[in-house]
Amino acid sequence: MPKKVLGILGSPRLQGNTADLLDAVLEGARLAGAEVERLDLARMNIGPCVECRRCDVDATCAVKTDDMQQIYARIREVDAIALASPIFFMGVSSQTKAMIDRCQSYWVEKYVMQKRAYEGRTMPKGLFVACAGSPKPIVFDPARHTVRAFFAAIDYEYAGEVLLGFTDDSELSPRKVEALEAAKLAGTTLIG
Repeated sequence: MPKKVLGILGSPRLQGNTADLLDAVLEGARLAGAEVERLDLARMNIGPCVECRRCDVDATCAVKTDDMQQIYARIREVDAIALASPIFFMGVSSQTKAMIDRCQSYWVEKYVMQKRAYEGRTMPKGLFVACAGSPKPIVFDPARHTVRAFFAAIDYEYAGEVLLGFTDDSELSPRKVEALEAAKLAGTTLIG
């Protein structure tokens, strides 16, 4: 049975640098034999966490009327997730953060209820893909912490990252080609 890789694009630009890197990851996974799917958060209706604390009761989200249900279903069905976001003010995009915050139910399941979804089985892997306009290497640090916390909460192994900084550079092209190659390679190894 082929492995499944889910790409989650958190960029409001569906054909920008972040999308290009995510597509390269998915292409690498597809070439390695995986079934791949890309979800575009900007096209989905995902409301923010309302902190009602309903998930404290049984580790499920009280909000059942938006597209987050599709993501919940896939989180436990796939072998890997490539989460892609542009960097806005040193963090993930608002679309990405809303989706992450709605996964509080998984945090409750793991850390409060002490249930490990993959106990005794191979944990799925999580890959972080991000682009930033800034040339400063520290621009990714806060987002990296958020994404690591997300993957830990959903009980995924953090498998690394593909980062492309200084996308505002007029001489981006050769660096982007290198990043696309790294992303494709990351996709092939994500399911290995």
